[in-house]
Amino acid sequence: MGTMGTFWTVTGGSLCAALVLAIILWLQWLQLRQHKVELAVLRDLLKGLGEIIQRLEHEKAELSAGLRAETGQVELLKRQLSQLRG
Repeated sequence: MGTMGTFWTVTGGSLCAALVLAIILWLQWLQLRQHKVELAVLRDLLKGLGEIIQRLEHEKAELSAGLRAETGQVELLKRQLSQLRG
């Protein structure tokens, strides 16, 4: 009777330990999956920000080119006006 009780105690303890380990592993897996989701969201945000930055740089280049053209036109008009006056 004493050895059977010990057997069941050891078996029960082992099953409890295995169950605790399984729960811990499951929680770790859930946490890892959550981190993967968060990383995917961050990756998408960074990609979106990169696209926005590229678009803004392109618009800035276009505006700078337009401003240079307008400045050149103003200088041309100034020269023409001074020739008309002169």
